[in-house]
Formats: sequence, C-alpha cells, structure tokens
Amino acid sequence: MMNLNIAKKENYPWWLPWLFTLSFILITFLPRSIDDTMFMDGVTYAAIARNMSEGTGSFWRPFFAHSFWLPYDNGDFFSGHPPLQFGLQSLLFRLFGDTPLVENGYNLLILIGYIYLIVKIWHALLGSASAFRAFSWLPVLCWYGMEIVYYSIPNNFLDSTMGLFCLASCYCQLVFLKKDIVRTRDDLWPLLAGICIVLAFLTKGPVGLYPLAFSVIYAISTPSLRFSKVFRPTAIMLIVVSASIAGILAYAPARAFMTTYFNGQVVQALLQKREKAGTGWTAHFTLVLVLLRNLYPHLLALAALYGLSYGLKWKTSPEKGISKNVLLTALVAASGIIPMLVSIKQYPHYLLPALPFVALLFAFLFVQRMSLAMPINKQLTIIALGIGTFLCWGATARKLATNHPDVHASNAKQLRTLVPSASTIGVCHDLFQHADIHANFQRYHHLSISMQTDSTRYVLADSACLPQFDLKRDSLVTLSGGYFLVIKNGALDHR
Repeated sequence: MMNLNIAKKENYPWWLPWLFTLSFILITFLPRSIDDTMFMDGVTYAAIARNMSEGTGSFWRPFFAHSFWLPYDNGDFFSGHPPLQFGLQSLLFRLFGDTPLVENGYNLLILIGYIYLIVKIWHALLGSASAFRAFSWLPVLCWYGMEIVYYSIPNNFLDSTMGLFCLASCYCQLVFLKKDIVRTRDDLWPLLAGICIVLAFLTKGPVGLYPLAFSVIYAISTPSLRFSKVFRPTAIMLIVVSASIAGILAYAPARAFMTTYFNGQVVQALLQKREKAGTGWTAHFTLVLVLLRNLYPHLLALAALYGLSYGLKWKTSPEKGISKNVLLTALVAASGIIPMLVSIKQYPHYLLPALPFVALLFAFLFVQRMSLAMPINKQLTIIALGIGTFLCWGATARKLATNHPDVHASNAKQLRTLVPSASTIGVCHDLFQHADIHANFQRYHHLSISMQTDSTRYVLADSACLPQFDLKRDSLVTLSGGYFLVIKNGALDHR
C-alpha cells in the first residue's frame, strides 16, 4: 500500500512533462496563429484597434466601420465593449504596422501571461515546502485541455485579456494574504490587485469585478486565517476601483462612452433584448452545461486515476492543504461564473476568466495520485511522455499542412487589387447579416458594407442574387467560396 501523504520524488527529467504540455499547446495555437483565420469577434476587435492606431476613431470613440451587422452597435462609434484592449493593440499596430502579426503576437503574450500566473498561483497555494510544486505543468495542461481555452486564446477575444487581469488581481491578493507579518509597504499588492480589476473592467465591463471577492473566499476556505486580515486588502481594492470609476465618469468623453455602453450592452442584456443563448429558464444555465461538456476529458481522467488508486490499494488519506485549495479554487471559479447566469446572453468564451481556477481545482484533485503513479516505472513514464510529445508535434504538423485560408479573409485581400481602400461596397440583402464578411472586409481592406446596392459601384454577390444584375453591362469577378464581385460600369461611385 502507498501513502498519499508522501509525494515521491520524480525519477524522470523534470522538463519532460513541461515539454509535453507546451507541445500540446502548439497543436492548436500555432496553426491558428499563422493562417489569418479568427472568429469574427477577434477580427472585429483587431480592425477597431488598427483603425485607432491610424487615427480613425479614438480611445473613447472606437470606430469599426460605417456599417455593422447587429442593430445594437450600429452607431457613430463602437460602444459594444469598453476600449482597453483596442487601445493596447493599437499601440502594437503603431509599432509594427498593419499586419496580422500584431493580433497573433498579442495572443501569444496573453498565452504566456496565463501560463506564468497559473504557475505562480500554484506555487503560492502550495507553499515553498511542498513536493507538489514540481507539478506546476499540471494546472497548465488542465487549463489548455479545455476546448474553450484552446479555441479562444488564439482568437483575440476580449475575455482572454479580461481574464488575465482578473488572474493577476487574484495572484496579487494571494501574495498579500500569504504574508505572516503585514507591513505598510505590503499594501502595494492589494493596490496592484485593485488596478488589475479596473483594467479588467475597462476590457469587458462588470464581469471583470469578480476578483473583489477573492480575499473573502480565501478566508472562508482557510480556517487558520483571521477574517479581519481580509478587510485591509478588500478595502484598498474597493477604494481603488471606486476612485477609478469616479475618475473615468468625471471625464466627459469617457462618461459619454460608458453611458452608451452600459445602456446599450449591460442593461439590454439583462432585459433579454440582445443576443440570447436560448429561451426559458434553462437558458440561464447554458454556461454550466458548456463547462460540463468541456470537462469530460478531465472527469474521465480523474475516474481512471482514482480507479487505478483503488486497484493498487493506495492509501487515500487526504492532505489538509490540498483539500483547502480544492475548496478555494472551486469557490473562486463559482464566483466568476454564477453572476453571469443572471443574463441569458451567454457564449462559451464568457467562461474564460474562471477557467484557470477550474484547472487549478482539477490539478489539485489529480496531483496526489499522479505524484505516486508517474514514478512507479521511470522508463514507462519517459516513454509515455516522449510518445505523447511526438504525437503532439505530428498533430501540429498535420494541422499546418492542411490549413485552409479563411474564405472572407482571402476575398478581402483579393479585393485590394479591385476596390479602392476604405470604400463602401454593396452586398445582396441576404449577405448583410454575415458577420464574417463585415469583420474581414474591414480588417484586411478597410471596407464598409451597405445593402444599398443601387448606389454603390462594387457589389458582393453570391449565386442566389447574381441574376438581379445586368452582366452584359456590368463586370464580374469570381471570388473564393462561391462569391462574386460585381463592378457596375454604369453606376456612379459613391464611396
């Protein structure tokens, strides 16, 4: 029988699990970073940032295009989300120019930031004396092993940036709470934590405020901690957040933007007048069901590991520190998810800020048994990790070899030789709601879209609406994906 309270020292190279973990990340991150293909939200945000860098729009009046596919955000400026990520990316566009390397490089920085903070929080929660610190790759693997994560991180979502600021705030609070003796200079940590919350709020609004509860949750899950210790960091954070919001609202352009954003996005979402995940009371639990679907691999692996533990008669005495951290990470994850269930506007990537703590939760459930299972057979462990790494490289190579360019991005680039930049082109009525057309045409050629095909010289059409044009008079250019560009030779150019 093996005692789970004793973590056996690994007898395999420490870097091998890390090599496997990073190779696993490459399977999805690398191919998605070099094919100029992103979900339309990320393309839209990159276009707004690019425009801002060129002086089209400003930080408090972000500009996407003269058209938008949703009726909610089709105003003089883009008010669908706070502007921090657009501002950050605009700085990169100013440095490197109008290139997809900007959003892809930004996504890489976000990925590195998550990995760094997850490892730092893992170490901080376990303490310097724990033998489980060597398994810092495990929560990273659990995190990137969720479909939402490996799909979203390369896609330039606002939730990725907001989640990183939330994670940084929680880490700063953790450093403060872990100190045995608190001095005045240590107030820098909750001050930084408060600033990170403000940055999260300025990235995607009120959902970025959930780290305000972290210190209280830490006290609840740590009986040995005096509850009075959380008052100081919580008070400092509340002061920082309140003062920052007051300062923002005192500035007229910022106040005008935030008022438009709050009334058009937050209030309308709560009133169920924006996009909906479904109808009825079950729509409020869409994110819970999505989370469970993403955790199937984790639950199966957990069942297999516990089954192995039972079969080999491992002694399953729980470790107090692990149990405490399981409770902490579960409560923090819940604090990031439950408030979003109020609205029925729910998309899978909304879960991103909470998923590092879901990953830490499963890593703590895994780690005791893995610390015993992996050293049982050194050669088998090395072989398994080696094979896994090579399989990851093979999967990455296969995805790179079979990458297909995005149809709308390819069409937008082809139009560079046919349509003047910053034009407004017409589209057939049924194509106007295609968000990918709006996003890619603006991102790659500054094009706006209009359904007023009679007053535009250039019209994007498909086979369904092509018969409405006089192809004896008008020119026709074949594009990718069954699309065509109609150039109306006899029409006035109202770009």
